[in-house]
Amino acid sequence: MLEQELHNQESNDFNYQETSVRKNATESDLFRNYEIKNWDFSPRIYKILAASAIFNVMALLIFAQSNLLTRKGCDSPMVSKVCQVLDTVYIGSVLLGTDKEFASKDYEKTELEDAEITYIDVSGQTPPLNYPEGYFALANPEEFAMRQQQQQMMNGDLSGFSMPPTGSISTNPTLPGNDLMNVTPTLPPQNNNPIAGGFPTSPYSVGSNPTIKTPTFQGRRFPRPKQIKPPKIKNQSPIALPDFGTKTAKKEKEDADEKADKEAEREAEKEAKKEQSKQPDISSLPVAEDIINKKPLQDFGDDVLDKVTAKKVDLSKPFLIEMQGAITKDGKFDQKKSKYVKTDGDQEMVNVAKSAIEAIGDSGLLTYLQKLGVENISFTLVQDDKQIYAIISSDQKSESKAKTISSGLNTAISLGKATVKEQDTLALLNAAKVETKGKNFVLNFNLDKPIAQELINRQLIKAQAKRQEQQQTNGTAENNSNLKSSK
Repeated sequence: MLEQELHNQESNDFNYQETSVRKNATESDLFRNYEIKNWDFSPRIYKILAASAIFNVMALLIFAQSNLLTRKGCDSPMVSKVCQVLDTVYIGSVLLGTDKEFASKDYEKTELEDAEITYIDVSGQTPPLNYPEGYFALANPEEFAMRQQQQQMMNGDLSGFSMPPTGSISTNPTLPGNDLMNVTPTLPPQNNNPIAGGFPTSPYSVGSNPTIKTPTFQGRRFPRPKQIKPPKIKNQSPIALPDFGTKTAKKEKEDADEKADKEAEREAEKEAKKEQSKQPDISSLPVAEDIINKKPLQDFGDDVLDKVTAKKVDLSKPFLIEMQGAITKDGKFDQKKSKYVKTDGDQEMVNVAKSAIEAIGDSGLLTYLQKLGVENISFTLVQDDKQIYAIISSDQKSESKAKTISSGLNTAISLGKATVKEQDTLALLNAAKVETKGKNFVLNFNLDKPIAQELINRQLIKAQAKRQEQQQTNGTAENNSNLKSSK
């Protein structure tokens, strides 16, 4: 039994050794029929390399014809979409991530002026007067003939002029009549002996010429002018000027200036006390990066309400107004750089539209555009028989910048539609549309006239109710104060 186990163990060891030898022999014979050689540059390889080189050179020449190689990364068509998405996210964070507060506080009213060059719409009018053909030849024939000759000479056309025949032009022309040019001149007699004496024998020697006399000069004495000394003038000026009330006038002026300064100080103290009483405690106010002031819009609404109540303005009349403006860092219109360039329609409605644009600027709503890098805008407000629309456009540095601003504003408008619940504000957001035209981005608010008029009337009714409520509150407070004082 023990011998059988030893035999089995020996047979197993032999089988393992045989298997390992076969395995080593198989691995060594794996690449026996393969040989590593150098590149064999056959004609086929040369054709492939030549075609690849031609393709790359042609592609480089095609791209070199455009400005693709000199563009910035975000301006290229391959990367612009990615950059536009990143810019849109950034603009959304700027518009929605900034802490803004709505407040009602005093402000300095902005009043924009009209441009020096006023646009006058002459479309639809009769064209300027046109003179019929041949009018100037009949009205002023001499001037017309002269202009024709000048035009022919400038064009090199001498067909209208008659040239004399060859040989007929005299070298010594004479004029008919008793002209001075026809009178025979009387010549002086010829002097045959102009020189007295002989000619000089040498060009370097000058002989005596009796005809020429050398002048002689004799010394002459001239009397010297007498120097007259001016008489001395005595200094009779007084040491001090007399006093004609100068001290008195100076003292009165100083007293008046001192009195005016005291009055100004008292007025300043009064104004400071009033402002201090109006302003709330600073510690109770929330901290905000941007403040949207509602008071300019409220004042505009009150002004329109007063005009409508007094029937000074008809809000249904058509008008057109266009303004070219610059936005300051505070989100307001720059008075020096912002002008109205075009106005048309009812003058009262034009004034109302001007007040609306100025109120938007004073409220700080343009801060949203200023945060996006918009500096100059064109503001157009129009009402016709069918619709009311407002257009805000701005020229940007590139098309990608305009698309970026457009995408950011569309994102903000979409979020506003999802969060705003007030119906009138939601109607304005639904009417808003942002698009790009080349390097310009355009923000357009377009409402049908009946819908817009209904919206305006609702706002006027709300303003009227708020005013009546405020008047009732003030009247109740005044009555209570009177009752307390009577007790």
